[in-house]
Amino acid sequence: MKSCKTVASLVAGVFLSLALPVNAEVTAAATPGRGIYDKPYLKGAGGGVAVGGYIDMELEIPENGLTTFDQYRFIPFITGYVSDRVTVSAEIEFEHGGDVPGDGEVKLEFAVMDFRLRDGLSFRGGVVLSPLGRFNLLHDSPLNDLTERPTAARQLAPSTLSESGMGLLGNAAVGGSGELDYELYFVNGFDEGLVDGSDRLRVRGGRGSRKQDNNDNKAIVGRLGYSPRLGTTLGFSAHSGAYDAEGEHNLTITALDAKVTVGSFELQGEGVMVSADIDRDLLPDTAESQRGAYVQANWHVLHDKLLSGSVVTLVARGDWVDYDSDRDGDAEQGVTIGANFRPTEETVIRIDHNWRQATPLGGEKGDAEGRLYFSFATYF
Repeated sequence: MKSCKTVASLVAGVFLSLALPVNAEVTAAATPGRGIYDKPYLKGAGGGVAVGGYIDMELEIPENGLTTFDQYRFIPFITGYVSDRVTVSAEIEFEHGGDVPGDGEVKLEFAVMDFRLRDGLSFRGGVVLSPLGRFNLLHDSPLNDLTERPTAARQLAPSTLSESGMGLLGNAAVGGSGELDYELYFVNGFDEGLVDGSDRLRVRGGRGSRKQDNNDNKAIVGRLGYSPRLGTTLGFSAHSGAYDAEGEHNLTITALDAKVTVGSFELQGEGVMVSADIDRDLLPDTAESQRGAYVQANWHVLHDKLLSGSVVTLVARGDWVDYDSDRDGDAEQGVTIGANFRPTEETVIRIDHNWRQATPLGGEKGDAEGRLYFSFATYF
């Protein structure tokens, strides 16, 4: 995996062995990895180019601090159906109003070409949405029942994680009603930014460049998911590769995710573990391992009572992250409760309250800080 020749040989071998005839009646929208194609704007798309996206907006009212509006995201989607085998799809992200120095951001969330090798198997290359945890693959704001994303999914996974690379994805039926799906990519990986200016391990800061790797090693990321029935999914994912310029120190992230739906009740969650090789000569006190998890319960009520097609959801979530698994402290935990109203499946109006409590390294738990959110998000 160290050299580009190894990667090129593997890709060439895959093409030679797997580029088999496919059923021409299967459209590009039916390729594996349906997450980026299963958007409302694509419903009924039979060819050409489809355009859509989503917008979200939030009002934050902290117990201590300024009350503020934040036009957090405006996200256009573009998908082109080149042929029955080839699809190009991209997502452009405008955060906090766009390219405002020191404030906003404009970037490609993903931009990929999919080439369907045969039914249930595709090649993908570009800026891929890394399959590290289920949340990273399904992070769109209109899908979320709470305003803020889970702490473990933001800091340890860390969503949204997009990387330059290429690989394979696919799915297969298992038994009468089950389905197995997978994604596996070679990517540039993380860089030295995962150790911050205070010599703390902070994975989010180490998300690597989409232009150029900082070493000659390629990281590998993949997820294996299993759905025994409609409404239940289980997943295991991992990301591993060298992060330093010399290619001598590895970062490995593993995640388990699950979602179970029973009638109007949903229970979902993820657990994440981080292991980093640290140069003890340079960083004698930096953490080598981290862990975290979240569990969220959703209860859907008042179906069609307020408007035709509408639903109200009551939500509760617990978050926990330990940034230094070997020593006491350097951790945070939180609880969020909320309710939202969906006039349609694609639109959500939310109100929720979050309490967060931090523990410094070697110290005692601080006071819980509360924040009230009022937000909305919708596909278009």
